[in-house]
Amino acid sequence: MCCHAVRFLSEMDIRMPLPVKDLLQKLVRIPSVNPAFSSSQATASDESRITEFLQDFFQNLGCPWLRQEVHPGRDNFVVVCRASGAAGQRRPVLWEVHQDTVGVEGMKIDPFAANESDGRIWGRGACDIKGGMSAMLAALTRVVAEGATLQQTVVLAFTINEECGFTGVKALCRLWGAEDEATAEAENLSGPLSLAELRELRPERAIVAEPTLLNVVVAHKGSVRWRCHTHGRAAHSSRPEQGCNAISAMVHVVAAIEQFHAEVLCQRTAHLLCGRPTVCVSTIQGGSGVNTVPDHAVIDIDRRLVPGETPEGAYQELVEYVTAHTPSCEAKIEHDPPTNPSVGLEDTVNRDWAEQIAATVGSLGLSSRLIGVPYGTDAWALAAAGIPTVVFGPGSIDQAHTDDEWIEIEQLERATDIFYRLACGD
Repeated sequence: MCCHAVRFLSEMDIRMPLPVKDLLQKLVRIPSVNPAFSSSQATASDESRITEFLQDFFQNLGCPWLRQEVHPGRDNFVVVCRASGAAGQRRPVLWEVHQDTVGVEGMKIDPFAANESDGRIWGRGACDIKGGMSAMLAALTRVVAEGATLQQTVVLAFTINEECGFTGVKALCRLWGAEDEATAEAENLSGPLSLAELRELRPERAIVAEPTLLNVVVAHKGSVRWRCHTHGRAAHSSRPEQGCNAISAMVHVVAAIEQFHAEVLCQRTAHLLCGRPTVCVSTIQGGSGVNTVPDHAVIDIDRRLVPGETPEGAYQELVEYVTAHTPSCEAKIEHDPPTNPSVGLEDTVNRDWAEQIAATVGSLGLSSRLIGVPYGTDAWALAAAGIPTVVFGPGSIDQAHTDDEWIEIEQLERATDIFYRLACGD
């Protein structure tokens, strides 16, 4: 664990509420960049140091926890804060937040300094999503410090790999699979909280922390991504007619995808909360040298789904469209299978829960609307597992992933009050 975390934990006194901005600064100073964004082994990072921090944090609070290894060295962390008496007989509520951040390349500020200025905390993850994480943690330390009574048991899940595939939340859902006992038993688990105990604590509803400006997200888009290749034939660039140019072929593929977006997707009826589906070519690579006709080119395709669309259907529709709208040529077009597909979050069974959260925000003299957003979150997987789920947290998505990421301290403090009231009902 990094020295900042060790010093902070050694100074913690659970008899006193922890200032949320101080807690956020400690979290930002612990890098947890998703390995997919690390350009070299020398700069590689992952969520493990945050996981170690969380383990010590909750051991100090006296809460049972469980670690679930999802990828080598990268663990989900699940902890239980139990209610007592009649409140403890209710099914729990789940608070879920991811541990990973995007990369730091090109940032204009020190990504891990966590400086405070202009009423903000600055750094990678400050907004997405360590701000929401710190508000949850600060609210629970306040519960302990004040001896408050939880209105129901809170299960906290800190998942890995949200930014690049949702594998953490998918693994979490396996632990509560009603008919998947054998799979759950096979998970790589450790900690004082047993699998049997956790399976008895299947949540009745969930909050996924993301920056929503304290509005309640009831619907969001899903996604399906894949790579498309064009395979040509290499030749000396002085005699291009002897080759088959894969980049030239890919130009037609990209044009077909743009045509599909404009003539098909943009003409569809917009979802009331999430807008229309979209598709975008997000990366392109090809060629091996300036004096060689390229024999291979590849693009990444990002298709965003409105609630009700399926990844499989969206993938097949676009593949067929590209085939029908690219001119015949010698180059071969090949589509990889989709990777890490997700469906949209539907605004159906989560409405009552969303209205309850908005009313709690309103009870503190603040405004909170029920909204839809165009991006995706872990919420879809929990909802697909049958758990009514909403997305909620401090900060604005406009600051997420930016080169000078920040969050307002006022938003942090308000979110802490809201999570405290949701936990205790006061």
